[in-house]
Amino acid sequence: MVMPDVHYPDGHTLHFHKTGTGKTVVLWFHGFGQNHLAFNKIIEPDQQEFTHYIFDLFYHGNSVWASNTPIKKHTWKELIQRFLDENGITQFHVVAFSIGCRFGVTIAEQFPNQVQTLTLLAPDGIQFRFWYALVTYPYLSRKLFHRIVTKPALWNRLLSVLEFTRIIDRKLLRFAQRQMDSEQKRSQVYNSWVNFRHLKSHATKLGQLANHHKMHITLVAGTRDKIVPATLVQKLQYRMPQLHYHSLNANHNELIGMSSNLIFKLLHNQ
Repeated sequence: MVMPDVHYPDGHTLHFHKTGTGKTVVLWFHGFGQNHLAFNKIIEPDQQEFTHYIFDLFYHGNSVWASNTPIKKHTWKELIQRFLDENGITQFHVVAFSIGCRFGVTIAEQFPNQVQTLTLLAPDGIQFRFWYALVTYPYLSRKLFHRIVTKPALWNRLLSVLEFTRIIDRKLLRFAQRQMDSEQKRSQVYNSWVNFRHLKSHATKLGQLANHHKMHITLVAGTRDKIVPATLVQKLQYRMPQLHYHSLNANHNELIGMSSNLIFKLLHNQ
């Protein structure tokens, strides 16, 4: 397994693992709190049909975003173009999970004639999420968000209020507690949420990609997922019937493993 980086002139580093020797190229993007190892359970290292490039997102693994400003779509396009040029890639598939879908969808938008299929597991960054928009877009909200994640006492007090009032589902609350139980994790949450906020899309745009560029786009949801509920994902397909939709009896963390057969079926059929 090869573990190279793409270095950008402004100091950014995009780290990825390469495995397989086949002609069919697949780019993989993991979810929050993970790294490239998230796909180890479903990718066989010596596949002769595929060549896999499994990325670490910024603020995860060994990838580095060397700026205090959010990642913009044009910058992500330039970085991926550098990666494609350095590796001699012209056509490829994209598979992404959760917050990694922000990166996968942006690639599909910026390289519509090169992406053959786009498979999105528990997709984030497509449907409007009120709480996410509230804490990441207004300047004062971001300042408050930063204060919450840097002051554990304030964060714990907020969790207690949310649990007492039952405003948030208990399973979702437990997930939030696990993701924010250390200073490093809280910093990762803040940096990812705030600096990935411009990498977003909507169902209409995906529908246009499917129609105009004949891109096969599949949305996959877990029926027991409290983080990205299946009902929200299915609404995207209702709005744009040309998008393909599959649901699996899985929670958020189980979705990658349980999607393996479906993912490779889609890759083989295209």
